[in-house]
Amino acid sequence: MKVAFVVLGRLTASNHIELEEPVQDIEGPVEVTVRPLGPPKGEPLYERASATEWRTAFHAWIESHDRTVPIPSAESLRRERIYEDRV
Repeated sequence: MKVAFVVLGRLTASNHIELEEPVQDIEGPVEVTVRPLGPPKGEPLYERASATEWRTAFHAWIESHDRTVPIPSAESLRRERIYEDRV
């Protein structure tokens, strides 16, 4: 008799999964299928990501910027230049 259980966990090494809850109804050999889960819907990255995941996402965002765009001069960022019509 084949029985299927869906058990969630976190892959912590190539051969180790930390389960969210223990499995007590199965004894003997098991088959494990590993597939990534998408991000939970409606939950922002900063609430669900570990420090490592957050750092990886932040660095990916940094690297996604075009580095050929010139940096604005300090003079162009002065308040008087930004709000010329209000002076």
